[in-house]
Amino acid sequence: MPRFIYTAKKGPKEIVKGTIDAESKNEAVNSLIQKGFVPIEVKGVVEKRNRAGSVSFFSLFGQRIKPVDITLFTQQLASLIKSRVSVLEAIAVLLKQTENRHMREILSSVYRGLKDGKMLSDILRGYPELFSPLYVNMIHAGEISGVLEESLTRLADFREEQEEMKATVTSALAYPMFILIVGIITIAILVTFAVPRVVVLFEDSGQALPLVTQILVSVTQTIRNYWYVLLMLFIGGFVLFKRKGVSEKEKMAWDRIKSRLPVFGDLIKKEGLARFSRSFGALLGSGIPVLQAIRISVLTLDNEMFKIALKKVEKSVVDGESLARGIEKASYFPPFMVNMIAVGESGGHLEKVLLETAHFYEREVRKATKIVTSLLEPAIILLMGLVVGFIVFAMLLPIFEINLAVK
Repeated sequence: MPRFIYTAKKGPKEIVKGTIDAESKNEAVNSLIQKGFVPIEVKGVVEKRNRAGSVSFFSLFGQRIKPVDITLFTQQLASLIKSRVSVLEAIAVLLKQTENRHMREILSSVYRGLKDGKMLSDILRGYPELFSPLYVNMIHAGEISGVLEESLTRLADFREEQEEMKATVTSALAYPMFILIVGIITIAILVTFAVPRVVVLFEDSGQALPLVTQILVSVTQTIRNYWYVLLMLFIGGFVLFKRKGVSEKEKMAWDRIKSRLPVFGDLIKKEGLARFSRSFGALLGSGIPVLQAIRISVLTLDNEMFKIALKKVEKSVVDGESLARGIEKASYFPPFMVNMIAVGESGGHLEKVLLETAHFYEREVRKATKIVTSLLEPAIILLMGLVVGFIVFAMLLPIFEINLAVK
């Protein structure tokens, strides 16, 4: 949602400054008037979200503050507030015990902002690299409704589940990736050092090389002579893939390709459904209205197809249809999820149903990950074996022919 900086009169003499979120400038002005302020100046803010080539300190030098640091901060802050400690005092306690230098800088800024009378959510909004829209809005809802500790607890649980899911997938893929890297290094050593020496030996003997060996020699010479071109292509492809400011059409095309991948496409979709169900349920549990929760959820997703589907759901809800009906019409969500949301809406416990749905899809992701890794490991071993076998065969074949010729 757009942000606006305002200068307004509060009472006959006091002038206040701050920021406010609104869909438009007129809406921001109306919100200020409703709060009893007299707007003097309202102007839009371009937030630094690392888009269109902008680079932050954290992304340039590697994010010094890890996601686990934010989760730990959330858990500790929730515990302190539950113990009837004020937010300002809680931040002061965390500031003293935090060892991470960069986290201390953030907490110092938060502490100063709280002393100046700012809301915690407004301060955290200034660090979009660390605190997502979902995080900030749940904090804001907790502050407004007076249940900040509950919002923080939900956020901590949400982040723990997300990190556990990510760790499950990462650990499952670690061994196959290790095998792949070792195989590539082995092939590179054979092609770079072993093959040229064997080829020189055969050339000195005047023996004509077999076709298989000639193919291997051609590939080896190409890699040795043009390795820098291959390296530049790899780096260029990586930068192109990771660059900021990718157009919506490019994102859509890439997401379509991923969704059609055998096995992996279904895994990616289920992981997205699990993440959406948990975040949407957490937002609703914090007292955020359905429409606003949908808009925040859109900002947390990185799948363009999923975003478009949710925007269709939002339009359906705005038009007066039920959430379940809107999700069904979006034609992206599976029948199971549609039915679960319909049950949750009719029973008045949508938040619980969404969390149950998240648990279901998280279990499905774990199962699918185990299946993928169990297939991936032998496939990589087989592929590496075939490549290494081809190289060894191409190197040994001329030796066999020389032995036959001598006999």
